[in-house]
Amino acid sequence: MPKMVSTRFGFQWRDYVQADAECDRYWQAQKAEKRSLIEATKKSPRAATQGEKKTSEKIYIPF
Repeated sequence: MPKMVSTRFGFQWRDYVQADAECDRYWQAQKAEKRSLIEATKKSPRAATQGEKKTSEKIYIPF
């Protein structure tokens, strides 16, 4: 570990470590919020009715 010396801006090594940890916590919270928003707005899977085509079937259009 580097020596505990102040830089020219007056920060010490522990200040950098603390700021990095805060940044990690912030981005984890942002990801969790985005994930919960996606889960909340996700559409429920819909069963194909008899008249509908399944997405795996290919549709040919004659030209």
